[in-house]
This record gives sequence, C-alpha cells and structure tokens, in this order.
Amino acid sequence: MANIGKLREAPPLPTNIEDWVRQIKAERTLNDMVEDIHRSLVNESEPYRAYLRAVYDAHAVEGSLSADNTMAAVIIRDKAKDLHMTEVAEEKLAIINMALGVVLRRYNASRKQRRNELHGEQVPTDSNGD
Repeated sequence: MANIGKLREAPPLPTNIEDWVRQIKAERTLNDMVEDIHRSLVNESEPYRAYLRAVYDAHAVEGSLSADNTMAAVIIRDKAKDLHMTEVAEEKLAIINMALGVVLRRYNASRKQRRNELHGEQVPTDSNGD
C-alpha cells in the first residue's frame, strides 16, 4: 500500500530524431509532398506564381492554362530534384499536375474556384459543369 501515492516515471524520450518512430498508419502522400514544394515555391518563385495566376487562357503566361499547368509542374519537379525528394522528382508531369490541382483546391485556390469567386464568395457558373 506504500506505492498508492507514487507516480510512475515516464519512459525517456529519444534524444535523436532518427530514434523517433512515427506512429500514424498513413504515410505522406504525393499530394502532401507536392504541397510542401508548392508552399516553398510560392514564397520564392515569381515565375511559379505567374504560371498559377491566370484563370483564362487569354491571361496565361503561355497562352494556355494547360501549358501553364505543365510549366508549374516542371518547376515543382525541378525543385523536388534540388530537395532530393525522389518520389516527386521521378514522377510524370501529368501526375504532378494532378497533385498540384489537389493542393490548390485544399487552399480554395484552384483556377476554377478563383474564376467562380466574386468578392470572396463562390458564384454559380454560367456554363455547363465547367
């Protein structure tokens, strides 16, 4: 009965980050990795931001939203190579482009979302499902 008031000592925390073991079941996805690169590029690359800015072909840097998407994906892949993020660096541009679309939607910043926004509010589209 002498141990009732005593608290147990907690196990020690690892001192090196290499000894920490992540306990979540899901690994980081390609979308998560592209998001990390996107966040970095938004802060440091005006050309990257320019490729994402347009919502109509007429305003696109390359005259086409599709071409601008591809150019943004090239920049992401090049940055992934610089950061030694092989999962992204070795991925096809089309896949990186799709992941970038997911990332932009996470921030309500996709071309479609921004095209359909007026004073911070989403407005109904005037076309068939576009």
